[in-house]
Amino acid sequence: MSKKASPKTQTSKFALLKQFRTIDELRSWLVSNGIDICRWGRGTAKTVENLWDEISSGESRLQADPALRIIPVTQVIVRKGKNILIEAEQEFVDNRRRPRNHPPSEKMRQGEHFIDAAIRCLQEELGLDYQDIEIAPSTYRQIQRESESLSYPGLWTRYIFHIVEARVNGLPETDFWTFETGENDKDAVKKHYWVWRGY
Repeated sequence: MSKKASPKTQTSKFALLKQFRTIDELRSWLVSNGIDICRWGRGTAKTVENLWDEISSGESRLQADPALRIIPVTQVIVRKGKNILIEAEQEFVDNRRRPRNHPPSEKMRQGEHFIDAAIRCLQEELGLDYQDIEIAPSTYRQIQRESESLSYPGLWTRYIFHIVEARVNGLPETDFWTFETGENDKDAVKKHYWVWRGY
């Protein structure tokens, strides 16, 4: 069976965003677009409820035609000598685990500035205090990429990465776990495993 092609080539800046009044409308729309949601909530995948929470909070949007999830993400580079901090693994609230291999990353809220999102990311995922974080705005860059979502199999996603470096105090010298401290108690992730890795 051939892999479904990315909808990227069919996308235009005039594409309409899809609005949903209920989670049932979202679920029906996903199925009508050929997305097998029976695979969601298993293995490393999140649930329809998690996607509904994302959309309701303004962290992600769905493009109507072709079906495409659009998500702005802040990604923070934290250095220690010749190493950078990498989230190697996440543990969900139901104890499932999934590999990550990303620097600290956080979905941005609607209208949120990348500096505010970066600070929130480091506070929520690493448990750092505001005074222990120094963002370096001059390092900012933006990149985009599209791929099939690992969190929501079958749903193609355009990731808009807002990347910036930060200097922080108070992190362990060796690999460590942290607990998610976000405001959303419905978040699927409860723990993060961090490693220092050469770049």
